[in-house]
Amino acid sequence: MQPFLCSSRALRLSARLLAISLAFTAFAALGPSVRADDDAFPDGPGKAVLLKVCTQCHSADSIAEQHRSRDEWKDTIDAMKGYGAEATDEELGIILDYLVKNFGKQ
Repeated sequence: MQPFLCSSRALRLSARLLAISLAFTAFAALGPSVRADDDAFPDGPGKAVLLKVCTQCHSADSIAEQHRSRDEWKDTIDAMKGYGAEATDEELGIILDYLVKNFGKQ
């Protein structure tokens, strides 16, 4: 029995599929970074910082749908920092105050 040999046509097809897959993955990874509709966020201190920091990984909509207590938002922010959110402690405090004021438990 002969070993399986890939034809050049099969290799080209595989390479194309891989390129398409990589391009789609790269495009999908950029999606959340693109400035989402920020109309859900009231103007005020912290809005710009929140959008800059948090929309690197999350869509604005997913953030705006949440309503949490101060402790819950603090836990969430601490977890995001642990996952690599790039922000200073001062920025994280500003984000916390903004989220509690505008997206606290009702």
